[in-house]
Amino acid sequence: MLKNDRINLIIALLIALSLWVYVLLEENPFTKENIKNVPVNYMHAESLEEDGLVVLQKETQSISISFSGQRSYTDKITPADFKVSADLEGLKEGDNTVRINVTGPEDVTIETYSPQKAKVHVDRLISEEKPVQVLIANQSSDDSEPYIVQVSRDAVHVKGAETLVNKVTGLRATVDASKVGDTMKALNTDLVPVDKDGNEVFGVVLEKDKVSVTAVLHKTKTVSLLVPVTGNDNFFITRDVSAPKSITLKGTEENLADVTSVECEPVDVSRVYENMSVDLVPKIPENLEVTMESQHLRAHITVTGASTAEYTFDETDIVLEGAGLELVSDIEDVEVVVKISGNSDVVEGMNEHHFSLYADIYGLGVGEHMVPLTVICTNNMLELEYNPTEIKIVIEEKSGATGGYPDESQEVQPDGSAEQEGQGEF
Repeated sequence: MLKNDRINLIIALLIALSLWVYVLLEENPFTKENIKNVPVNYMHAESLEEDGLVVLQKETQSISISFSGQRSYTDKITPADFKVSADLEGLKEGDNTVRINVTGPEDVTIETYSPQKAKVHVDRLISEEKPVQVLIANQSSDDSEPYIVQVSRDAVHVKGAETLVNKVTGLRATVDASKVGDTMKALNTDLVPVDKDGNEVFGVVLEKDKVSVTAVLHKTKTVSLLVPVTGNDNFFITRDVSAPKSITLKGTEENLADVTSVECEPVDVSRVYENMSVDLVPKIPENLEVTMESQHLRAHITVTGASTAEYTFDETDIVLEGAGLELVSDIEDVEVVVKISGNSDVVEGMNEHHFSLYADIYGLGVGEHMVPLTVICTNNMLELEYNPTEIKIVIEEKSGATGGYPDESQEVQPDGSAEQEGQGEF
């Protein structure tokens, strides 16, 4: 009887275990899941700064993770449950590849993740002073405009990756014209780093992110703009200059009253051989400013009867003058681009044989030297430019050369022969 009870108990336990496994597998099975956009934490960026470096670009911002576990656990998993990191310590300037490390909750198993490595571009960390540039916004009046009396800072330091800092041409401080009245008022204005096209540059840090701009509303006045032109005396080349006829100034009524015209710095067209535009530099009277609409005035120059041409030479075309007899002189590989400009008929009749390239190395000794390059054109009526203007010369002694002088231990005889010291007739 007792034996039967034990057998029944064992059978009951086996049935219970089977049921438990069944429930576990059927009701709470193991499952494999995938989660995306898990952010990567880049660690030890401060160690780069200690070395004068900074991260310019990180190609990988997030990864995808495949993991497995019981459904009761996997259903609750979020990106925050994973720790994804990449170590920046010890990286060098330029492109680097770092390994991505992932840890997850204890109740799940990480199967795989992608990507497993990240490319990181490291740049030099620099700080440079950039000018504050005031911009007036919301200008609606035709006869008045804010006059900038004072800015608390003329320039502010910008810190960051060298590539980004070099893009910053100025720090824009925008003044809302609707907030400026007839009495002077100081306005706190945000600074925005911008490039040459006025687009914001992200990823840099400003020493100060605000400046105080003192402004007052001033009257405007439009007057004649005089643009003197010089150098337009070439008989064969015609240069027509088209420039604005007027300019608008702003200031007090008293300061504007006697101003009827503004003259610009002369525009020299003597070396202009192609159609182009140039900035005008108006001579603004004291206590007056140019309005926004009259800033960055330009003149357009139209050229007829002129053309340009380029020729390329190398080290074999350069003649070295003044080389020592006991020395060997070599020119380092170089490409010289020569550009000529002038009357179209003259330019079209030129070729590479009309140019001479030479460098004077008289008196130079053994070693490496940067020497001025001279280019001469047979027609001196043409404008001549070339680059580079210096070339590298390597000078060595000729093998076996004695220098051409008798040894100090020799005595020169009247007949020109040399006798060794200490030797004589027996």
